[in-house]
Amino acid sequence: MSGDLMLVVDIETNGLLHDLTRIHCIAIHDSETNEIETFNDEKNNRYSITEGLSRMAVADTIVGHNLLGFDLPAISKIYNHFSTNARIIDTLLLSRLFHPNLLDIDRNKKWEHMPLQLYGRHSLESYGYRLKTYKGDFGKTTDWSEYSEEMEEYCKQDVKVSEKLLWHFHRYVTGSS
Repeated sequence: MSGDLMLVVDIETNGLLHDLTRIHCIAIHDSETNEIETFNDEKNNRYSITEGLSRMAVADTIVGHNLLGFDLPAISKIYNHFSTNARIIDTLLLSRLFHPNLLDIDRNKKWEHMPLQLYGRHSLESYGYRLKTYKGDFGKTTDWSEYSEEMEEYCKQDVKVSEKLLWHFHRYVTGSS
């Protein structure tokens, strides 16, 4: 997972896949700069959504949680011209593959501060507790219809959790300890 341009990506939209009409923002962690940049079409932002998509289009590897189930289909729905030849790593799929017994793992570990209803779940919220990189509560307190700076910060935090999750699974993928 080194030597190429790897981007860890998350998006926030105005709805679920079947009814969304807008991508509010994209957060991208760039492996070359080690920075998280945000992209949105608000007038106060430095980079537009299409600039974020251009970055993704030339990446060697794109990583995200539920990337194949949501983020990439959502991007294709709104920006049907988007395409990439990048290698795709979906940390949700890695979680299901390498931790099919996640409920047992959680029960044995007894994570500090993790609500019991998150035990056994492969969600980014659950992994935020497991990896001590809490996502925050924004997603529980908004209707997602309008962009906000708080939404963008939440998107950036999702990227941080996704990146930690990628490195958590690195040893499983490479066979290293």
